[in-house]
Amino acid sequence: MTLLHNISRTLQRRRNSTWHALGYDTTVRPETPADYAAIARLTHTAFNNAAEANLIATLRCQAENYIALVAEQHGEIVGHILFSPATIDNAPGITLMALAPMAVSNVLQHQGIGSALVRAGLEQCNKQGVAAVVVLGHPGYYPRFGFTPASRFNISCPWQAPDNAFMLLELTPGVLKGKSGQVVYHPAFTAL
Repeated sequence: MTLLHNISRTLQRRRNSTWHALGYDTTVRPETPADYAAIARLTHTAFNNAAEANLIATLRCQAENYIALVAEQHGEIVGHILFSPATIDNAPGITLMALAPMAVSNVLQHQGIGSALVRAGLEQCNKQGVAAVVVLGHPGYYPRFGFTPASRFNISCPWQAPDNAFMLLELTPGVLKGKSGQVVYHPAFTAL
């Protein structure tokens, strides 16, 4: 029975990424409809408003080929991340994803949950053949995953943002060589 239990556990871990975050096993897996209410509560609390939770709901209904993952500890949703398709206005053939939003339980910040979500999401983007990922986020956080200012690639943000806060990561090295333009996010982002 022990051997079967171990095989079953190994197969389950291959289906879902399991990360170690400060002594807890954190399972990162695709979101399911059963998670939607918990994700909405988590996101509302993390951002202290409903705008990002509404964005997630809209993207689920309107965006194709998005990636949405949850971090789960002891059966509770403690984190969520979403990657939605985007384009570059002057290079529409580039397969691009926008990382936004990401939320982690306020009481579990700085424990590696966000990092686990980002890494698992980037792995999924890579598996789907995404060429690059953009993020408008904290310049002290995202460089650890390889993000650099998008301006280095001659790629600009559609909103006013500090240069070091709008970042890009090429998943296919050199794919943006000779390209330039502004990122076009899904129309759902205009509500923010």
